[in-house]
Amino acid sequence: MTLRQQRQWKRISSGFLLILIAAWCLAPLLWIGITSIKPAGTEFRIPVEYWPADPTLEHYRTVLGDRFNVQRSILNSIVVSSGALIGTLFLSPLSAYAIARLRFRYRMATLYGMQIAGMIPPIIVIAPTFVLLRAMGLIRTYWAMILPNAAYAVPLSSFLIASYFANVPYELDDAARIDGAGTWRTIFQVVLPIAAPGIFSAGVLAFLGSWGEFMLANVVSIGADEVETVPVAILSLSQAFELQWTW
Repeated sequence: MTLRQQRQWKRISSGFLLILIAAWCLAPLLWIGITSIKPAGTEFRIPVEYWPADPTLEHYRTVLGDRFNVQRSILNSIVVSSGALIGTLFLSPLSAYAIARLRFRYRMATLYGMQIAGMIPPIIVIAPTFVLLRAMGLIRTYWAMILPNAAYAVPLSSFLIASYFANVPYELDDAARIDGAGTWRTIFQVVLPIAAPGIFSAGVLAFLGSWGEFMLANVVSIGADEVETVPVAILSLSQAFELQWTW
């Protein structure tokens, strides 16, 4: 077998493997879609109907009726996630710069402490977080979700950005100081632009983590529709229709 044939065979086998993986991952979603257009009760028939004899959109009409009101929840999630993103990207680069570029006592202990704090599951601290937010009068507000979500994201984001800062040559800092730049100008005009990929990655993780956060949002919103985020709205929607076990 020639080298060209080996490469073609490798591409074909790789493509076939990717198709199998895609089919394995998408098959459950396809089955959910097929089940959603089956008439009520026919989804339990034996033998199984792989395609409904009488497909219907009645289930979609029921769910997307008057009780479907997630538009406000999407806006709430955008506000909360964007606020957590801004807070994370304001604090994380500063702490990452201090850890990666400065030399001070207990620097590594600070890094380890942040990582230990980042490994603590947020559900463990929900009770004290709720008590603190209630004492501050922030329950049923955006701030009750923005501030904790930003705090949850800072340790991981700081560690990720610090790994980029550590690869930036120190000679750039020295050259900036020779040109008269202070610490803040060095950070924002020299180091941050070079570490933009790491900052972007940290921002994406912070935004997605805040968007998908459910437990805290469910606790601090306390059923208030005006601050309810998408994960909580999905739960409320599913509870509104319950599980309809029809035969």
